[in-house]
Amino acid sequence: MIRILNILAIVALVGSAVYAYTIKYETIYRAEQINKLKHEIQAERDAIGVLRAEWAHLARPERVQDLATKYLDLQPLSLTQIVSASAIADKSVRVDTIGRKLETLGLGEPTNTPRGKNAPSSTATPGALR
Repeated sequence: MIRILNILAIVALVGSAVYAYTIKYETIYRAEQINKLKHEIQAERDAIGVLRAEWAHLARPERVQDLATKYLDLQPLSLTQIVSASAIADKSVRVDTIGRKLETLGLGEPTNTPRGKNAPSSTATPGALR
């Protein structure tokens, strides 16, 4: 009987040792994955910084001006292109066609929406207790 208990104790000890080493190596593996992801994130941040620097270099005003004069063939502003504010047409009044149709049908009046038990009354003053 004692030998069976000794054998069971040894098997339990070996099993727990295997389980502990499994957890240890899995933890090491996960830590390496986290470290690898941190390096990848930093590399992406560096790449974003390089792209922002390239964009700033390409969007310099003097470079854009040179490209505009070279490719767009823009003409200087002439006095005939400048008009007074009174020469600009007035903005037309927007018409609510759906609202007019509702009014002709007699549905343009505000409705009385049913209130629930907890809905505030429109006649109640703010801060008043019921």
